Amino acid sequence: MSNKNLQIPAEWADQKINSALQYLRDQENLQLLLFIGPVITIIFGGLIIPVLYMVLISFLNGLPPGAEFTLENYQKLVSTDAYFKIGVRTVILTIQTTVIVLVLGYILSYSIAMFSKRKKILLLLVILPFWTNYLVRNFALIAIFQDGGPFDQIINNVFFFIEDIDLDILYSRSGVLLGLVYSFLPVAALPMYASISRMDKSLISASKDLGAGPIKTFIYVTLPQTKDGIFVGTLLVAVPTFGAFVTPAMLGGPNDNMLGRLIELQYMEVFDIPFGSALATVISLVVIIVLGIVFTKVGVPLIDNE
Repeated sequence: MSNKNLQIPAEWADQKINSALQYLRDQENLQLLLFIGPVITIIFGGLIIPVLYMVLISFLNGLPPGAEFTLENYQKLVSTDAYFKIGVRTVILTIQTTVIVLVLGYILSYSIAMFSKRKKILLLLVILPFWTNYLVRNFALIAIFQDGGPFDQIINNVFFFIEDIDLDILYSRSGVLLGLVYSFLPVAALPMYASISRMDKSLISASKDLGAGPIKTFIYVTLPQTKDGIFVGTLLVAVPTFGAFVTPAMLGGPNDNMLGRLIELQYMEVFDIPFGSALATVISLVVIIVLGIVFTKVGVPLIDNE
């Protein structure tokens, strides 16, 4: 009697669950609401609404309520030569960092994917810096390259015949470049490694069999197969470098500020939030326009090429 009573509710529950699942399968709009709705909510609440609020503040002379509409923040940005110079410096450092990281990252990724027998250990070493806080990594660079530090001692011991070698790496543009390359090298290496490891290696052998040299094989066979990884690595390095502010603040000097550092100063020290919002709005527009042009010309990597 008791077993029979237990069996009836279990069957009833199974029928209800199956009918609910079948109803969900038949309702495409409900599926979109349940599975895509939370994602859209997070995107709007955590990204789009804050950005729109930032754009709104950039057109005010203070914080709401009580602030008035003005274009003074953008006029100040356009009319001040110092901000233009910082923008040019930011673009130059972004290009330098991206090129150096791509070259070093591609060599590193290619060596691991093609020649190494211990790929997992080497990949672990590549991502190991991510286990350490970003600030701690920059402090480590300061400890290594400071006057009288390990790097200074090694250089002076190797070149003992030259007196008082002072490279002045820290608190200069070279220090900022070094810190940015160190920070973003693993970011670019991982997608390039994935692209290199998936390429058809038989095409390389076929190219060599047909008489092509290593350089020609690399240009016409290897690079086209790994362009998606290079493209993704470029985006992952160039975009955050363009807005970087921690590394310039810690490793750069007073004349090595970048746009990200300038925005941070407006928000945290000068407390000119409307002008900082105007700077952030301009940077966001530049990044969106550049990405839009790139995606229009060459497509979206790993999506348009499927």
